Amino acid sequence: MTSSGPSAHPASEDPQPQDGRRSRRAVHAAVAVLVTGLVLSAISATLWTRADRANSRKDFHSTAQDITSTVGILLQRDADFVATLRTVLTMDPDLTPTQFAQWYRRLQGNQRQVGGIGSAVVNVVAARDLVRFQSRRDSDPAFIRFLGSHITFVAPTGQPQYCLLSASGVVQPLTSIAAELVQQDWCNPRTFVGSTEATALWAAGASDRVLINPINVAWLHTTLFEFPFYRRDVALRSPAERTANTLGWIVGSFDTTTLVKQALGHRHGLNVRIQYANPDGKPVEVANIGHASGTLTRRTVLDLNGRWTIAVTGAPIVSGVSPVLQGALIAVGGVVVTLLLSLLILTLSRSRERALAMVAEKTGQLRHQALHDALTGLPNRVLAIDRADQMLARARRADLPIAVLYIDIDGFKHINDTFGHAVGDTFLKAVAARLETVVRAGDTAARLAGDEFVVLLEASTLDAGPELVAERVLDVLREPYDLTDEIGRELSVTASIGVAYGQDETAEELLADADVALYTAKEGGRNQYVTYESGMQTAAQDRITLEMDLADAVAAEELFLVYQPTFDLKSERTTGVEALLRWRHAARGVIAPDVFIPIAERSGLILPIGRWVLQTATWQAAQWRAQGQDLSISVNVSGRQLDHDELVDDVRSALLESGLEPSALTVEITETALMKDPEATARRLNAIKELGVRVAVDDFGTGYSSLAYLRQFPVDTLKIDRAFVQGIASSKESAALIQTLIDLGKALGLETIGEGIEDLAQLEHLQRAHCDSGQGFLFARPLEAEALTEFLSSRPADQLPTAADL
Repeated sequence: MTSSGPSAHPASEDPQPQDGRRSRRAVHAAVAVLVTGLVLSAISATLWTRADRANSRKDFHSTAQDITSTVGILLQRDADFVATLRTVLTMDPDLTPTQFAQWYRRLQGNQRQVGGIGSAVVNVVAARDLVRFQSRRDSDPAFIRFLGSHITFVAPTGQPQYCLLSASGVVQPLTSIAAELVQQDWCNPRTFVGSTEATALWAAGASDRVLINPINVAWLHTTLFEFPFYRRDVALRSPAERTANTLGWIVGSFDTTTLVKQALGHRHGLNVRIQYANPDGKPVEVANIGHASGTLTRRTVLDLNGRWTIAVTGAPIVSGVSPVLQGALIAVGGVVVTLLLSLLILTLSRSRERALAMVAEKTGQLRHQALHDALTGLPNRVLAIDRADQMLARARRADLPIAVLYIDIDGFKHINDTFGHAVGDTFLKAVAARLETVVRAGDTAARLAGDEFVVLLEASTLDAGPELVAERVLDVLREPYDLTDEIGRELSVTASIGVAYGQDETAEELLADADVALYTAKEGGRNQYVTYESGMQTAAQDRITLEMDLADAVAAEELFLVYQPTFDLKSERTTGVEALLRWRHAARGVIAPDVFIPIAERSGLILPIGRWVLQTATWQAAQWRAQGQDLSISVNVSGRQLDHDELVDDVRSALLESGLEPSALTVEITETALMKDPEATARRLNAIKELGVRVAVDDFGTGYSSLAYLRQFPVDTLKIDRAFVQGIASSKESAALIQTLIDLGKALGLETIGEGIEDLAQLEHLQRAHCDSGQGFLFARPLEAEALTEFLSSRPADQLPTAADL
């Protein structure tokens, strides 16, 4: 028992030293956390500042590269125009000023040399030809208009040859200063453009390179491209041969200030300096525009018929808070976090980062889904239009076109109908994958809808031409598709492509042009590409003309109705007629309904036309019934009419004005029109039923054919589509389907009518299937009102055609 005392005593003395040790450990831990936090905060601030500065420098270099690229494109444009004029002069070196002015206008020089004073030609003239040359030149009307009253002869100076201006594409008359520039001997060292001009001109001729000559005299500030041209069909292998055969120089001007400002756009704080190494070895400064506030410089050397150096100078591009301040804020924040809630904040920060990452991931997924096609993963129409607009903006800045390839798969509907939509979807994925192998960097392949795809070609990648890309697309899509797993074999298809390119159109207009070209490609036999031409709008204009004529057709009494009888197949009597619309055009004759009805649907003209049909048909039916003919009448109502509540009012007004009993009128609606907006359609049809009018479903069996849909609408009659009736004799499936549709109608208490009966075999089959009524050419073709009246009176009402009648 005594041993427990000593063992317990030390324990009573230990707590204070242990608390001190724990306190010291806590302090040490706190200091360690503090030091670690401070170090990490300082490191983080430093790294952040460096990274932000690096990003700012990267943004600067990216901006400088964009500016340099745009300047290069614009310089190349001016150089190409001067080279084109040189080709013209090489082919015909004796052009008169008038002829040169005509070429200049034909090449649209005023549009291509924006900001410049135009183009001119300097000819090498032998001393013996000086007087004759100047007389011929100065008497030309174009040259007189060019110089006005400042024409003076260059006096001979004893030189063997002279370099004189012979033609000009300058639009505005020159002042005396400009006239002095133009009328000098360009090979004379005493000319005011500089004592080295003559040497530089001949150096350009010897090297076949462009001579650049900035001009800053009084009001005249421009830069001259001076490009030599030579005799045709002579050897130009050496500088001596080129010098001996130099006929002169084509001189083009461009405004470097305008050019650089166009490249800079709305960017500020940048300086653009352009230098060129002339053929005589002397560098010349072409432009030095803008004010730079920094020391970063991106220098690029371009080879555009000579060595161009483009230097862009400026400060790092900073958006928002400066990198130094950002680093300081990070350091302060790190210290605060370390002192207060280091462990908790670190834990919460990790959770927050994970949450933000998940949000960013889901947001990215939603954005991708909104802008990409769910089936193929390609950009959808929204994204394609957006990218096309961006391409067009860049194309306008560079004055280059973009191209659109509108692609449609030939016979894709047949693939869907034959093998099913699942196989069709697999096929479309394969098409999308192949298109992605064709497009190049900067281009876009997208799916618009169904089997319609589009490829957008960036202006900078059009060097090979959109036609070559279209050829490549056709070749790639012709390759057989391995669908062994789906249909047990390979499948080969072709495609049709419409090509359109431009830069001034909107994206929608460019797509519309490509669509017109695609339509032409399909009309021309498919499996080809067609480039859009303005003449292709003729068909569209013809449709517009037809639409305008259709708008006046009712007032001009060009529309008329024909009537096709309907027979009761059991009692063998005529029970009604169907009113069918026709158009007798004043110039084109009778136009088929399948031509003008779609135009009326698209334009909205179907609404007044449909109102006229209801009025005319009900009036005619009332006349027949007054004459003792117990006939009902059916009128087709389009989907566009069914979209408007006015249809109910139109039916009510037609019945009131004609006096026709409502039960004698049937409105016919297609299955597709029924399902466009089922809820609104059911509401309007119920309102029509309340008037006492009957409702029929036209072309039944070709659309949804669902019992649930039929029960949703107040339907009285089902009209079996003619395609099934005509297939009775050759297709057991058609016969079985007809029987099913008739049984369905009887189960629902609906009348059934077979359409398109053309022979006795079809008639007898429908009678055996207990179809209620029928119509078709076997009984009568559609007849005008007077002819139908005669038809009804020429045979008993209960007599159907016999074999002898056929």
